[in-house]
Amino acid sequence: MRALLNAVKTGFSEIWGHKTRSVLSFLAIAVGSVVFIDAFSAIFATYNRLQQQKAVSGMARLKLTQNSGLAYASTEDYTPPPPIQYEDVVNLREKMPELYMISPEVRTWHNVFEYGGRRMVTSLTGVTPEWIKRDYIYMLRGRFLDWHDVDNKLRVCVLMRKSALPPINGFYKSRMRQWNYTANFDTMVDHNDLLGKTVIIDGFTFTVIGILEELPYSKRPSTILGSNQDYKVLAPVTTLSHYGFVRPNQSLEVNIDTGNERTFEESIRRLKNFLKIRFGYEESGDEEYFIIENQLDLIKERIGDSIKASLVTISLGMLAFIAGGIGIMNVTLATVFARTKEIGIRRAIGASRGDIMLQFIVEAVMLGLIGGVLGSAIGYLWGVPVKVMVGMDASHIKPWMPLVSVFIAVMTAFVFAIYPAWVAAGLKPADALRAE
Repeated sequence: MRALLNAVKTGFSEIWGHKTRSVLSFLAIAVGSVVFIDAFSAIFATYNRLQQQKAVSGMARLKLTQNSGLAYASTEDYTPPPPIQYEDVVNLREKMPELYMISPEVRTWHNVFEYGGRRMVTSLTGVTPEWIKRDYIYMLRGRFLDWHDVDNKLRVCVLMRKSALPPINGFYKSRMRQWNYTANFDTMVDHNDLLGKTVIIDGFTFTVIGILEELPYSKRPSTILGSNQDYKVLAPVTTLSHYGFVRPNQSLEVNIDTGNERTFEESIRRLKNFLKIRFGYEESGDEEYFIIENQLDLIKERIGDSIKASLVTISLGMLAFIAGGIGIMNVTLATVFARTKEIGIRRAIGASRGDIMLQFIVEAVMLGLIGGVLGSAIGYLWGVPVKVMVGMDASHIKPWMPLVSVFIAVMTAFVFAIYPAWVAAGLKPADALRAE
């Protein structure tokens, strides 16, 4: 213990006496620590988004849509794809009751919304009560649509109240004003309590039974796939068809959650069989009427891309650590040759080879420790306050990440100091004393 304390004291004196050289030595180590912390936080953020994806949107997701591209594939003997109607969704639920969610959607754009003598543009989306089973990141005032509303085609609706935008630059604000054609509607919902009120949409009266308030951006889940949803007014899908808001042949989009990743492939097979029987694939000979988007494959691809990017970052961090280690080894070798006479004196008065090795290894480890601590501090500053100030998402830095980074820095310095320390310990006392 006494030898270790003496080595620490001597190492500190040496580092302080050669500050410029010492700073250059642990600078690369500090860079490696910054890169490692950023890579660790990226991997952890991916895992965190995966867990939120499971909780909010699920993993075993499908989207069934009509293949509109067939309309442009050929002009000869063209048979348009059959539309997916609400009755088809009901039939699918009867045939596959084990599915967790079967949520049909149909959307119309540029609807005229009237209230209090004011007229403004909005968009209208037809849904069912199954809509709230997934991607539900809202606070509800009032009630949501129920099956009584859907079965009886009632003119009731739920309005979406947008949350405040996060801090954005002036250019993005100007683009938002240019393309946000429903800005007046958003302002109306934000500044008026419309719950229980009667509104007019495209000439039909609707009763507002609920207000869905978006969660603030700071509290909104961060999922793998993100969310491109921009709902304004939700109403029963049957109401929109009954009152002519959508064309009679307009197809529904159907979001499906099988509820179980283990039975996902089997559910896809059964869904394809249902479509073949329901729409007569065998008779038409065309199996491209519908497109089944496999969200599970997309999630796996996104996770794989994120992990690959993090591994590349970790590789860069390793290169920085290796470069720092080589620098420490060079500095330690230079120190050994500069202090050859000191080594000879210590050996002459009884210092063992182990004492000499310990001295130089401790000095190198101290350089690695200082570099690791400095790099961890810079990594935290970059990952949280700096990223937030420049408009980026803050890194998910956990307490163990700086500790691991410092440990790697210390071990790197230790490994690269072994050879110079072995050289110093191998000097013979008589040869070392003759050195000038």
